[in-house]
Amino acid sequence: MTNTLIPLLLFALSIFPDALVYANDKRMPPMAHFTFNGNAKNTGKERAEFELKNVAFNTDTLYLNGQYEFDSSEIGYRAVCKTPNFNYAAFTVALTFKAEEFTERKTNIFVGGTSHRWFEMKRGESGDLIITFNNHNLSYEVTNASLAAGKWTTVACGVDFSAHKILVYINRIKSAEFDLPKDFKLRVIGSTAEERDKNWSFTNYSNSNVFHGFVDELILYNRMLTDSELSEIPLTP
Repeated sequence: MTNTLIPLLLFALSIFPDALVYANDKRMPPMAHFTFNGNAKNTGKERAEFELKNVAFNTDTLYLNGQYEFDSSEIGYRAVCKTPNFNYAAFTVALTFKAEEFTERKTNIFVGGTSHRWFEMKRGESGDLIITFNNHNLSYEVTNASLAAGKWTTVACGVDFSAHKILVYINRIKSAEFDLPKDFKLRVIGSTAEERDKNWSFTNYSNSNVFHGFVDELILYNRMLTDSELSEIPLTP
């Protein structure tokens, strides 16, 4: 029996390599997990699929060329991840990236919602990380958290709207904790875009601000991770 089970276990792990990681530390598997090792295959537990155009897979990373999808160059990229089972109540987004530049209209990092931009991470004018909600209606600056081009960086942000809490970790170190207003609400909820805006992108389609560079890994959770989980998130810069 043992001789039969071992090959089966090894085969299963070859198909689902994340299973061993999450089994060892008892964590709930993420909603979506992309390692970009030559493709945009999701190894998370929920349905999540990328729409890709004019992107490249380079040495096990996703390369985004910094051209806005709807500019006149015809080489603008599209990298939109649809997560139809997403629940707006709470989430964590974590990614490891290396920007080739942070210049005008190329300071974006990651956006929730192509229509409403209900969540966004970007580099501010000071060089620090900015977290925004409702298309920049509410913003938080993570001071002393400078983001530099040409440097691998891991950013993780957890949000829980019922707890009115935001946690931000950079390179597995806690960088900020913010309290949301008690009456805060995502404007996308109850709108005609509520279902179709359950997506994520590296482009802000309101102001054509894009990310230019490499993305090594992306993880999405449909809950806010705890401080201990965020400090041990399986991503390295």
